[in-house]
Parts: sequence; structure tokens; C-alpha cells
Amino acid sequence: MPIKKKTWVRKKNQSLICGYCETCNRQLMSDEGGWIITHKKQYFCHDGKDGSCFDNYCVLKLKQQKENNYVW
Repeated sequence: MPIKKKTWVRKKNQSLICGYCETCNRQLMSDEGGWIITHKKQYFCHDGKDGSCFDNYCVLKLKQQKENNYVW
């Protein structure tokens, strides 16, 4: 009787939920692109088009800094 070698079988097409967008609450999947994580571990959609959630977040933060008279 020959001995059968045991090997790992990698599942194809496996995708994981990495997080949810802070603005639109969309699921961000591991096999999809188009999302950004900030240094505060906040997840945002970013598809490269105008009006993406990350771009809106950056504009909002810039307005808040200007209101507080803080120069970036």
C-alpha cells in the first residue's frame, strides 16, 4: 500500500469582509479594490471618481480644521 501525501487545499474564490465604510456602510471585501483604511482604522470607499466617501471625508476634515483656525 502506497502512502498518500497530505497537502493543503486552498479554496479558490474565497473573499472576506474586511470592514464597513464609515460613510455609506457598504461592505468592503478582501478580493475587491476601491477602499482605504486611515491611521485611525476607519474604512472608506474609494473608487477614484468624484464624490467617493474618502474624498468627502477629506473635504469635511479640511473644513473642520479651517473653522478651528488650524493651518494644515
